[in-house]
Amino acid sequence: MHQRRLGRTGLIISEIGMGTWELGGREWGDIGETEAVDLLRYAFESGITYYDTADQYGGGRAERLLGEAFSALGNRVVIATKLGYELDSDGWISHGWEHPSFNVSPDYIRQAVEGSLKRLKRDVIDIYQFHSPPPPSEWDDAFGTMEELKAEGKIRFYGLCLGSEADALKAMSETNVSTLLLTYNILSQEMAASVMETAAEKGVAVVVRQPLSSGLLSGHLVPDTVFAENDYRKTWPREKFLADLERVEQAKSVIGNRAKSLPQAALKFILAHPAVSSVVPGMMTPAQVDDGVATSGANPLPGSVLEQLRTD
Repeated sequence: MHQRRLGRTGLIISEIGMGTWELGGREWGDIGETEAVDLLRYAFESGITYYDTADQYGGGRAERLLGEAFSALGNRVVIATKLGYELDSDGWISHGWEHPSFNVSPDYIRQAVEGSLKRLKRDVIDIYQFHSPPPPSEWDDAFGTMEELKAEGKIRFYGLCLGSEADALKAMSETNVSTLLLTYNILSQEMAASVMETAAEKGVAVVVRQPLSSGLLSGHLVPDTVFAENDYRKTWPREKFLADLERVEQAKSVIGNRAKSLPQAALKFILAHPAVSSVVPGMMTPAQVDDGVATSGANPLPGSVLEQLRTD
């Protein structure tokens, strides 16, 4: 497994990380707790040292499983978690609930960090991230509280997830944010220009979520795919789903035989960007771990292919 520096933090992490939303068991179908812990340990044994999670995933379940799997490993594993959404709100998409409320008041942040520390079985959180940008009226107080938590030794660094181009640029300009968790893949490249270029200039680490575009770039989804009742993808508009599958076929024709699999090509595409520190695909099986790990160190995509994928 190749290692990369996590921006200016000084932390060294695996370039292939692991996202854990799927392990929550509420938006991606079922997975047992023992199965999930075994999978996490298998991922570490395979060389993955960076894990992205959130207190919301499974109502605290994903964090708790990470604590069970890795509490004895100390700083051999780097964990990034998130806060902001109601703890028990995961599953709102697949169940058709209302959009959960978002809270980044100083009191809530302090309550949330203690819960995450307890579930993760850690004395300090490596990367503490806002699950979404704080509202303008709460921006200063929210980031100020992060600075206080850092000074108190409860977190090492803090970051920002999702949001718009303007949100990301504002955070890099006005705060000491160390990481950005962005969506960037073959099908979604909006953040590649100004945000990722600015991050590289400032030493802000970019970690990429949804590298397989929620499974579209897994190579396993077809027009007749039926999603489980607790899989949020069942809510995708049919017309857009079919259009995205067509875009996937176009990408496959560009890639040809230059990668062992479509997922590996998708990860190689992301890792080719100089701003990227790690990519965190969701993994639910050992085979998915193996495929991700095998991408590290594999022959990169030719420049001509990258150019076509970046412009198509």
